[in-house]
Amino acid sequence: MRRNTALFAAALWTSAGVASAQEADTPSSGPLHLHSETARIVDVVDSFDAGSQFSLRLTAGYQFQRRDLRVQREMRVSNPGTSLGVPQYGDVADYTRSTHTLLVNAEVGLFHDLAFTFGLPLVLSDARKLRPPSGGSVDNARAALADGWTEGPGTPRATYLFDPSFDSPERSGIDQVSLGLQWSIFNQQRDRNRPTWTLSFQWRPPVGSLMRPCRQTATGTFCPEASSVPETPASGNTAPAAAARSAPANPDPGISRGLHGVYFQTMVSRRLGYIEPYAGLDFLAEFPIRDSAFRYANTPLGQLSNFPPIVGTLTAGMEIIPWENRETWQRLLIDLRFRGAYYSPGRDYSALYDALGSSLSRPLNLPGCPSNARDPMTGVTCQAERNVYFDGLTTTASHVVLGGSAMVSVQPAKFLRFTLGAAFAWTSPHTITNTDACNPGQTVQTDHPEYRGGCQGNSSPDPTHRPVIDSAGGRFRSTNDITWDFYAAIALTPRIW
Repeated sequence: MRRNTALFAAALWTSAGVASAQEADTPSSGPLHLHSETARIVDVVDSFDAGSQFSLRLTAGYQFQRRDLRVQREMRVSNPGTSLGVPQYGDVADYTRSTHTLLVNAEVGLFHDLAFTFGLPLVLSDARKLRPPSGGSVDNARAALADGWTEGPGTPRATYLFDPSFDSPERSGIDQVSLGLQWSIFNQQRDRNRPTWTLSFQWRPPVGSLMRPCRQTATGTFCPEASSVPETPASGNTAPAAAARSAPANPDPGISRGLHGVYFQTMVSRRLGYIEPYAGLDFLAEFPIRDSAFRYANTPLGQLSNFPPIVGTLTAGMEIIPWENRETWQRLLIDLRFRGAYYSPGRDYSALYDALGSSLSRPLNLPGCPSNARDPMTGVTCQAERNVYFDGLTTTASHVVLGGSAMVSVQPAKFLRFTLGAAFAWTSPHTITNTDACNPGQTVQTDHPEYRGGCQGNSSPDPTHRPVIDSAGGRFRSTNDITWDFYAAIALTPRIW
């Protein structure tokens, strides 16, 4: 009996020890352990950490973007019920832009949670075109584009601003590069009690040749000089049938908008099990270089808008991690994101930049004159070399852009990640030729009140205003503005030492 009892006790002790050993070796026992990596949007490459004295991330990607919108022109018709006019819009053209871009980026760790960033977006192809609105005719669209040209008391000529079947030359090259810094003030990987808070700053200098308004013809690319004015068309002729504007022998449509960009972003995220929500704000302000068409460095008296829109963006989203293996650093990520951006009024390259900038319409291309550049002898003509010619840029009204994106990332190894994504954006209808006739912030010469040119008070006329496209009843706007993006990338984070 004692022998049986002793054997039973020994067996019980042995089985208990085996069970304890098995429990200790089972990864599923105890608390759940997940990757310590933060969401990609707040992840900063760092250096001088234990086991990683220097780190960098190299990313190569491809992006295809297509934008479609409807161009309309304002018409003013009388309202039988009131003495006021009611603005209405007629369809003019459908605009399409397709862009293929190669994205090359590098991030170099400088210290704990501090990195230098570099981005090079190489535009492989940028194709833009206008076509008569679907369901309409070329003749009707052309009639809506009449410029109302008259010469003296004669009858209006049959001229129009541009042909509704219009092709821009295909552009390629680099507009801007980006140089920046990323810094995580808080990092959830280092302190589990705090979220990850990352600040990003970028300077985006222009590097490509300056963009010029051009059109593609059967004989090649036509990029007229801004200072050339079309000849007077013969009675009954249309503007494209009239003779031309001067152009360089070897036209270059260019790719760069000639803008320095200053970009700032603040973003906060927090890992909660299998999801990591995040939210933040972006800010982008761009400043033209001296030789650009914005005239920012040498603004003529009266010009009200001489820089592009300022953009503020709210971003919110989350990373979903449906599966990951901590031991092998393998994971599957789904990133769902919403963005809402506000664009302030500003001078910009609109959907009609090429069409209007290469137009053969005399009312559009006749130069404006700053009030302080009037010839004192005539009071009408401009002093030599002080004319302000139309260059294709127009003042756009404020608008919002709302959109969302979905991306899937696969990480087969610790230092390798593949990403596929798509995005959608809607732009609110807004006027794209909206230059004010007068600038109340600047005054004309007190001894020449006639230079006001119809402006009230003592306001100075804006020499970039063109009544044919900027006055009520002739302004253009964009509507049904939809943009699609498709994106693919591979990221490599090698361990140097």
